[in-house]
Amino acid sequence: MLKFGFVNETNMSLLTDLYELTMAQVYLKDNMTKQAVFDFYIRPTEKRSFFINTGLEQLLYYLENMKFTNEDLEYLKSLGFEDFFLDYLKNFKFTGNVYAIEEGQVIFPNEPVVQIEAPLPEAQIIETFLINTLQLPILVATKAVRCYIAGKGKKYLLILG
Repeated sequence: MLKFGFVNETNMSLLTDLYELTMAQVYLKDNMTKQAVFDFYIRPTEKRSFFINTGLEQLLYYLENMKFTNEDLEYLKSLGFEDFFLDYLKNFKFTGNVYAIEEGQVIFPNEPVVQIEAPLPEAQIIETFLINTLQLPILVATKAVRCYIAGKGKKYLLILG
């Protein structure tokens, strides 16, 4: 079983939040299942003019392998999710498209880094994982490169925090 830190095939479906699942249930209930498109990008800051893209491998692994177990569905039922939605989740498979800037490339504020095209409920369910999976690796890789540039190529121990 492939693992990326705390993420593995047995826990990845619930690495979202109740908002995303609640919205997906509403979309399905109202038959709002047409294709949706959303972009992940970084807002401009005064301190950073560029970033390093990373985290894509974890995101793609998640999209290819995410599924809801019976235990997940029982838990969601206990939270009040409706049977029609739990049936949808039982057979959940990401069917959308992912367009992304290559891993390791320099990226800039307001530039789409990853674009998701998927039926609206699918796009909604994966949003939290996508954001959380990309933010930290991009921050760490960018900080490492900026330290390397500031140190004119010298090696440093990178401490976050």
